[in-house]
Amino acid sequence: MAALAKRLKVRGYKAGPDFIDGGYHRLATGRPSINLDLFMMGEEGVRRSLVKYSRGFDLAVIEGVMGLYDGHGMSYSTFQLSKTLKTPIVLVVDCSAMGSTVGAIVYGLKSYAGADVKGVIFNRISSEGHFNYCASGVKDVKILGYIPFVKDIKIPSRHLGLFTTETLRDAERIVKEVASLVESYVDLDSVMEVAESAGKLELEPESHESPETKTHGVAAVAYDQAFSFYYEENLDRLRERYELRFFSPLENERVEDADFIYIGGGYPELFTSELSSAHLTKKWILDSASSGVPILAECGGLMYLSRYIKGQDQTKRDMVGLYDIGIFMPGKLTLGYRSLKSISPNMLADEGDSIRGHEFHYSAPEYVNESRFAFKTSSGKGIKDGLDGAITNNAIALYTHLHFSNIKKRTVF
Repeated sequence: MAALAKRLKVRGYKAGPDFIDGGYHRLATGRPSINLDLFMMGEEGVRRSLVKYSRGFDLAVIEGVMGLYDGHGMSYSTFQLSKTLKTPIVLVVDCSAMGSTVGAIVYGLKSYAGADVKGVIFNRISSEGHFNYCASGVKDVKILGYIPFVKDIKIPSRHLGLFTTETLRDAERIVKEVASLVESYVDLDSVMEVAESAGKLELEPESHESPETKTHGVAAVAYDQAFSFYYEENLDRLRERYELRFFSPLENERVEDADFIYIGGGYPELFTSELSSAHLTKKWILDSASSGVPILAECGGLMYLSRYIKGQDQTKRDMVGLYDIGIFMPGKLTLGYRSLKSISPNMLADEGDSIRGHEFHYSAPEYVNESRFAFKTSSGKGIKDGLDGAITNNAIALYTHLHFSNIKKRTVF
């Protein structure tokens, strides 16, 4: 993306629900990345988002998720997204431990279900001879170039994936260095030719019903190293109604005149000492909840609004305390798409309505002393016994991350 962005106006997209990769897209293109998730948004939803966010751009680059055919079955895979959006596929194959076998991999990925594979880029190539060896096995797919293996270029990972751009000091340098390699070893003109083969999307007529809107209002959004997991499309939906003001719980910040507070996911478990010490922010959130300000907290936000977090060092530190829930880190991953059915009226859904989201966390409740919940989840444990969305006044805290596009109720946003 970064190499292409030097020539063109590029918008980056991420297949699936991932939050972290989009930060690297922003560094590469200078613009926010947009998620395209078939489960949460539906086929028409991803088509509309691609068209909407690509207006005024020269090129859309969509990064896949997992393997080409991986998803819930094949239904929500990169392959299915490619079919839905009529976009050609460029494979990037790790060639570090193989040669002509690359040809079998490319052939298999293309022929397995008729994927529109138009090009391949070899990754982690050790020499010109290694490149030629790999190229010798590839038939009927254009080889667009390769990326050499460079030992010093590596993005470290931790329990939820790659380090975020907010926490990795070298992120900008790494993106620039990879862009330089791509410029030198990949045929970008041929990449553009592949892009030009994309099909034209036909959209269904939009409903002209206007959502109820406020003429004034402020939405306070937590954003710092502890809370950075947000979909840009969600923030844009908030911008339709509110002025957005970002605040940092780590820096003990407040937004006193907020009409809505949104606390997304992230890594609060890595910053329990700082969050515990931010007394002004904690008191402001409690006072806001008591006065009926709507609050939405997702995953890391739920952890922060709980009574305490027992972090990775096993030290129990007090958090906001809006919910009588204790959080610890058992080291077991909870991951998957979720369908939530509303079991009581709330700011997100009327009783009986369904919304979709996903879970991705290593934390879990150590105890739960809450009785009011908004949703029953189709799978997973939620917060307690398959229930998610703890309710206190006008506040809802969920383990499930939400994409606002499938939330039809427009009470708050």
